[in-house]
Amino acid sequence: MFDPELQKQLKNKFEKELKDEVELILFGKDTECTFCLEYKDLIDELASLSSKITAKSHSISGPEAKEFGVRLAPSLVIYSPKYKTSATFCAPPANHFFITLLEDIVDASRGGPSISKDLIEKIAAIDFPVQLKVFASQTCPYCPPAVKVAHDFSLINPKIKAEMIDTSLFPELAQHYKVRGVPKTIINDSFQFGGAKPTSEVLDYVLQFKANP
Repeated sequence: MFDPELQKQLKNKFEKELKDEVELILFGKDTECTFCLEYKDLIDELASLSSKITAKSHSISGPEAKEFGVRLAPSLVIYSPKYKTSATFCAPPANHFFITLLEDIVDASRGGPSISKDLIEKIAAIDFPVQLKVFASQTCPYCPPAVKVAHDFSLINPKIKAEMIDTSLFPELAQHYKVRGVPKTIINDSFQFGGAKPTSEVLDYVLQFKANP
């Protein structure tokens, strides 16, 4: 899947930047699953480039999906066994999202993203369940930053779950949430906003649920 030069670059990146183990967990359907095979090839190849990356595959109907709160297939969970945190892609991370995937892998291995200590402390202190759904398109240049912000939250605090949802792969879900443009973020199925917002602004939105339960 990767040419030799890219394999070399990724291997060097992982050797330099990964700290603790990371699991790439693919959830697919028992029947025909669009993109599942190439998705599996992707995580298998990434795992072959570092001893700290493990690739796993499960059925969306299995107990593992319930454990990780995954309902859509295909989905990829980037999971830190040490910190019990995760970030989810409900679609193959192609185009710009491949960079987001690599950033998530590194951040999961380090226990969190490279953002300000103040923001990390505030996100880590959130003591109630938070679900962040970010509807996105593979061709949208503003979507990867919006997804990365949501994933940063879930890679800091295990009470927070964040998933990127591809509108073209899950159009019925996009219609259900009345998604007219991307990126669009839904917080706990009740509050939503469009565009790529900075971490501090998303944090303010999330903390409103604490103030107004």
